[in-house]
Amino acid sequence: MKKIIFWGATGQAKVLRECISYYDMNLVALFDNNSQLISPFDDVPLLPGEKFETWLLHQPSPASISFLVAIGGDRGRDRLKLHDYLKSFGFRSFNAIHPTSFVAKNVKMGEGSQILAHSTICVDTVLGRSCIINTAASIDHECHIGDGVHIGPGANIAGSVEIDSFAMVGIGATILPRITIGKDAIIGAGAVVTKDVSEFSVVVGNPAKIIRSGKSGV
Repeated sequence: MKKIIFWGATGQAKVLRECISYYDMNLVALFDNNSQLISPFDDVPLLPGEKFETWLLHQPSPASISFLVAIGGDRGRDRLKLHDYLKSFGFRSFNAIHPTSFVAKNVKMGEGSQILAHSTICVDTVLGRSCIINTAASIDHECHIGDGVHIGPGANIAGSVEIDSFAMVGIGATILPRITIGKDAIIGAGAVVTKDVSEFSVVVGNPAKIIRSGKSGV
Protein backbone atom coordinates (compact mmCIF):
# COMPACT_ATOMS: atom_id res chain seq x y z
CA MET A 1 0.00 0.00 0.00
CA LYS A 2 1.36 3.42 -0.97
CA LYS A 3 1.92 6.07 1.69
CA ILE A 4 0.48 9.60 1.64
CA ILE A 5 0.54 12.59 3.99
CA PHE A 6 -1.84 15.55 4.25
CA TRP A 7 -1.02 19.10 5.27
CA GLY A 8 -4.26 20.32 6.83
CA ALA A 9 -6.35 18.53 9.46
CA THR A 10 -9.88 19.88 9.33
CA GLY A 11 -12.86 19.22 7.04
CA GLN A 12 -10.91 19.09 3.78
CA ALA A 13 -8.73 16.33 5.24
CA LYS A 14 -11.85 14.26 5.97
CA VAL A 15 -13.11 14.73 2.42
CA LEU A 16 -9.76 13.84 0.90
CA ARG A 17 -9.32 10.74 3.03
CA GLU A 18 -12.63 9.41 1.76
CA CYS A 19 -11.47 10.21 -1.78
CA ILE A 20 -8.14 8.36 -1.48
CA SER A 21 -9.89 5.35 0.06
CA TYR A 22 -10.64 4.28 -3.52
CA TYR A 23 -6.92 4.12 -4.26
CA ASP A 24 -4.23 1.92 -2.79
CA MET A 25 -3.19 4.71 -0.38
CA ASN A 26 -2.43 4.71 3.34
CA LEU A 27 -2.60 8.05 5.17
CA VAL A 28 0.37 7.92 7.54
CA ALA A 29 0.56 11.47 8.98
CA LEU A 30 -1.17 14.83 9.16
CA PHE A 31 0.43 18.23 9.61
CA ASP A 32 -1.17 21.57 10.42
CA ASN A 33 0.11 24.99 11.44
CA ASN A 34 -2.64 25.22 14.08
CA SER A 35 -1.10 23.52 17.10
CA GLN A 36 -4.46 23.51 18.94
CA LEU A 37 -6.05 20.97 16.62
CA ILE A 38 -6.41 17.29 17.37
CA SER A 39 -6.33 14.64 14.68
CA PRO A 40 -9.73 13.98 13.07
CA PHE A 41 -8.68 10.34 12.68
CA ASP A 42 -7.99 7.98 15.57
CA ASP A 43 -5.48 6.02 13.51
CA VAL A 44 -3.45 8.92 12.04
CA PRO A 45 -1.11 11.15 14.08
CA LEU A 46 -1.32 14.93 13.76
CA LEU A 47 1.91 16.88 14.11
CA PRO A 48 2.37 20.67 14.20
CA GLY A 49 3.86 22.10 11.04
CA GLU A 50 6.97 23.20 12.92
CA LYS A 51 7.76 19.54 13.61
CA PHE A 52 7.60 18.51 9.96
CA GLU A 53 11.31 18.69 9.19
CA THR A 54 12.10 16.73 12.37
CA TRP A 55 9.60 14.04 11.30
CA LEU A 56 11.23 14.06 7.86
CA LEU A 57 14.58 13.02 9.36
CA HIS A 58 13.06 9.64 10.20
CA GLN A 59 11.71 8.97 6.70
CA PRO A 60 14.10 6.86 4.62
CA SER A 61 12.65 7.82 1.24
CA PRO A 62 10.41 10.90 0.80
CA ALA A 63 10.16 10.04 -2.89
CA SER A 64 8.07 6.99 -1.92
CA ILE A 65 5.48 9.16 -0.10
CA SER A 66 2.76 11.19 -1.83
CA PHE A 67 1.11 14.31 -0.45
CA LEU A 68 -2.00 16.46 -0.64
CA VAL A 69 -2.56 19.92 0.82
CA ALA A 70 -5.92 19.69 2.60
CA ILE A 71 -6.70 23.41 2.82
CA GLY A 72 -9.88 24.69 1.21
CA GLY A 73 -11.72 27.99 1.06
CA ASP A 74 -10.06 31.05 -0.47
CA ARG A 75 -6.58 30.07 0.71
CA GLY A 76 -5.26 29.08 -2.69
CA ARG A 77 -1.97 30.90 -2.18
CA ASP A 78 -1.35 28.98 1.05
CA ARG A 79 -2.24 25.73 -0.67
CA LEU A 80 0.19 26.32 -3.53
CA LYS A 81 2.98 27.52 -1.23
CA LEU A 82 2.68 24.37 0.89
CA HIS A 83 2.51 22.24 -2.24
CA ASP A 84 5.84 23.64 -3.45
CA TYR A 85 7.33 23.33 0.05
CA LEU A 86 6.50 19.63 0.30
CA LYS A 87 7.62 18.92 -3.23
CA SER A 88 10.99 20.57 -2.51
CA PHE A 89 11.78 17.70 -0.11
CA GLY A 90 11.13 15.07 -2.77
CA PHE A 91 7.58 14.06 -1.83
CA ARG A 92 5.36 13.12 -4.76
CA SER A 93 2.38 15.26 -5.69
CA PHE A 94 -0.91 13.37 -5.94
CA ASN A 95 -4.06 14.24 -7.87
CA ALA A 96 -7.15 13.11 -5.94
CA ILE A 97 -9.92 12.29 -8.41
CA HIS A 98 -13.08 10.85 -6.89
CA PRO A 99 -14.42 7.86 -8.86
CA THR A 100 -17.90 9.42 -9.06
CA SER A 101 -16.55 12.50 -10.88
CA PHE A 102 -16.39 12.92 -14.65
CA VAL A 103 -13.18 14.25 -16.18
CA ALA A 104 -12.96 14.42 -19.98
CA LYS A 105 -10.03 12.52 -21.47
CA ASN A 106 -8.25 15.60 -22.81
CA VAL A 107 -8.49 17.74 -19.68
CA LYS A 108 -5.08 19.11 -18.71
CA MET A 109 -4.72 18.95 -14.95
CA GLY A 110 -2.04 20.59 -12.81
CA GLU A 111 -0.32 18.94 -9.86
CA GLY A 112 -2.16 18.68 -6.56
CA SER A 113 -5.64 18.83 -8.10
CA GLN A 114 -8.59 17.72 -5.98
CA ILE A 115 -11.60 16.62 -8.04
CA LEU A 116 -14.30 15.68 -5.58
CA ALA A 117 -17.46 13.57 -5.64
CA HIS A 118 -19.96 14.04 -8.50
CA SER A 119 -18.05 16.94 -10.05
CA THR A 120 -17.71 17.38 -13.82
CA ILE A 121 -14.87 18.77 -15.93
CA CYS A 122 -15.60 18.85 -19.64
CA VAL A 123 -13.60 18.74 -22.84
CA ASP A 124 -10.56 21.00 -23.50
CA THR A 125 -10.52 22.44 -19.99
CA VAL A 126 -7.18 23.33 -18.39
CA LEU A 127 -6.66 23.29 -14.61
CA GLY A 128 -3.70 24.91 -12.89
CA ARG A 129 -1.87 23.54 -9.88
CA SER A 130 -3.48 22.96 -6.47
CA CYS A 131 -7.04 23.52 -7.66
CA ILE A 132 -10.11 22.21 -5.83
CA ILE A 133 -13.19 21.28 -7.83
CA ASN A 134 -15.58 20.61 -5.01
CA THR A 135 -18.57 18.33 -4.60
CA ALA A 136 -21.00 18.39 -7.56
CA ALA A 137 -19.33 21.41 -9.18
CA SER A 138 -19.50 21.58 -12.98
CA ILE A 139 -16.97 23.07 -15.39
CA ASP A 140 -18.03 23.07 -19.03
CA HIS A 141 -15.92 22.95 -22.19
CA GLU A 142 -12.79 25.00 -22.92
CA CYS A 143 -12.41 26.66 -19.56
CA HIS A 144 -9.07 27.83 -18.22
CA ILE A 145 -8.67 27.64 -14.45
CA GLY A 146 -5.57 29.17 -12.85
CA ASP A 147 -3.39 27.97 -9.98
CA GLY A 148 -4.93 27.64 -6.52
CA VAL A 149 -8.52 28.20 -7.66
CA HIS A 150 -11.34 26.71 -5.57
CA ILE A 151 -14.67 25.99 -7.27
CA GLY A 152 -17.17 25.52 -4.45
CA PRO A 153 -19.79 22.75 -4.12
CA GLY A 154 -22.56 22.89 -6.69
CA ALA A 155 -21.06 25.80 -8.64
CA ASN A 156 -21.68 25.84 -12.40
CA ILE A 157 -19.06 27.23 -14.74
CA ALA A 158 -20.26 27.58 -18.34
CA GLY A 159 -18.12 27.10 -21.44
CA SER A 160 -15.04 29.17 -22.33
CA VAL A 161 -14.76 30.81 -18.91
CA GLU A 162 -11.35 31.97 -17.66
CA ILE A 163 -10.71 32.06 -13.91
CA ASP A 164 -7.36 33.50 -12.91
CA SER A 165 -5.18 32.20 -10.10
CA PHE A 166 -6.34 32.10 -6.46
CA ALA A 167 -9.95 33.06 -7.23
CA MET A 168 -12.73 31.46 -5.18
CA VAL A 169 -16.15 30.57 -6.60
CA GLY A 170 -18.69 30.09 -3.82
CA ILE A 171 -21.26 27.37 -3.26
CA GLY A 172 -23.94 27.21 -5.95
CA ALA A 173 -22.61 30.17 -7.96
CA THR A 174 -23.13 30.33 -11.73
CA ILE A 175 -20.74 31.90 -14.22
CA LEU A 176 -22.11 32.49 -17.72
CA PRO A 177 -20.16 31.65 -20.91
CA ARG A 178 -17.01 33.51 -21.99
CA ILE A 179 -16.68 35.42 -18.69
CA THR A 180 -13.27 36.28 -17.24
CA ILE A 181 -12.75 36.18 -13.46
CA GLY A 182 -9.65 38.04 -12.27
CA LYS A 183 -6.91 36.90 -9.92
CA ASP A 184 -7.91 36.63 -6.22
CA ALA A 185 -11.54 37.48 -6.99
CA ILE A 186 -14.28 35.99 -4.79
CA ILE A 187 -17.65 35.00 -6.24
CA GLY A 188 -20.22 34.81 -3.45
CA ALA A 189 -22.41 31.80 -2.81
CA GLY A 190 -25.34 31.64 -5.23
CA ALA A 191 -24.10 34.56 -7.32
CA VAL A 192 -24.94 34.67 -11.03
CA VAL A 193 -22.03 36.26 -12.88
CA THR A 194 -23.07 37.89 -16.16
CA LYS A 195 -19.99 40.03 -16.86
CA ASP A 196 -16.26 40.03 -16.23
CA VAL A 197 -15.00 40.38 -12.66
CA SER A 198 -11.77 42.29 -12.05
CA GLU A 199 -8.93 40.95 -9.89
CA PHE A 200 -9.28 41.16 -6.09
CA SER A 201 -12.98 42.01 -6.39
CA VAL A 202 -15.83 40.42 -4.45
CA VAL A 203 -19.21 40.00 -6.15
CA VAL A 204 -22.53 38.71 -4.80
CA GLY A 205 -26.15 38.41 -5.87
CA ASN A 206 -28.20 37.74 -9.00
CA PRO A 207 -27.05 39.32 -11.20
CA ALA A 208 -23.71 39.57 -9.37
CA LYS A 209 -22.72 43.04 -8.19
CA ILE A 210 -19.41 44.27 -6.82
CA ILE A 211 -19.24 44.80 -3.06
CA ARG A 212 -15.47 45.20 -2.99
CA SER A 213 -13.42 46.39 -5.92
CA GLY A 214 -9.74 46.05 -6.70
CA LYS A 215 -7.30 45.62 -3.84
CA SER A 216 -9.34 47.58 -1.31
CA GLY A 217 -9.68 45.66 1.95
CA VAL A 218 -7.09 43.06 0.96
